[in-house]
Amino acid sequence: MNKRILISVLAVSLLAMLAGAGTYAYFSDSETSSGNSFAAGTLDLKVADNDEGYGDGVSQTWVIGNMVPGVSSVTNSMSLQNAGSVNADHIELGFSYSIDETSNPVESDTNPASAPGDMARMIEITAMTYDGVNFATSFVDANGNGWFDLEDLSLPPYSSSGGYLDNLLAPLPVQVGSQSLNMSLFFRPEAGNDIQGDILTMSVTSTLNQDASQ
Repeated sequence: MNKRILISVLAVSLLAMLAGAGTYAYFSDSETSSGNSFAAGTLDLKVADNDEGYGDGVSQTWVIGNMVPGVSSVTNSMSLQNAGSVNADHIELGFSYSIDETSNPVESDTNPASAPGDMARMIEITAMTYDGVNFATSFVDANGNGWFDLEDLSLPPYSSSGGYLDNLLAPLPVQVGSQSLNMSLFFRPEAGNDIQGDILTMSVTSTLNQDASQ
C-alpha cells in the first residue's frame, strides 16, 4: 500500500515538473521599418528652336513660303533636352510628311492629286547635323534620284528601327546640356508644274529611349 502511494506521489511530482518546464519566458523586442516607398524616375524630353523655348513641342521650325525652284532655301535647328531624372540610352528621330493640294489650288498645277513623295523628293537636304555628324555628306539615296531629300528620311535605312536616325547620342538628365538637330533645305530646280501651289507639312518626332533594346 505504501509502495503504491509512493509511486503515485512520484508520478504526480514528475507531471508537475514537466508542466512547469513549459512556463519559462525569454525576452524579445520587435521594431518596424515603415514608410518605405519606391518612386519611379522620369524621362522627360523637351524641345526648342530659334523661335520657341523648351517645351513639349515646337512648330514651324523649318518653313519656306512661296517657294521658287532652284532658289528657295531655309536653315534652322531644333534643340533637345532631358528634363527628367533618368539617364537615357539614345535618341531616335522619325520624319513624316503630308501634302495639301486644296488650300492653294492653281490652274497651272498639272497634277492636282500628286502623291506626298512627289514634292518631298524635290526638297533637298543640303546639310543635316546631329552631334557633329553631317548625314548629308555620306547619305543613302533611298529613292534613287541622285540627291538627299525629305522623302529619303521616310524610307529605310533612315526610317527603320536601328537605322541611321536611331541610336543617336541622348542629352543628359536634369537639363544638363542639350543636343541639336541642324538642317538646311533647298527647293530643287527640277521641281515641275505638278507641284505648283502644293503645301508639304513635315513632322519630326524625337523619342528619348532608356534602353539600347528600344
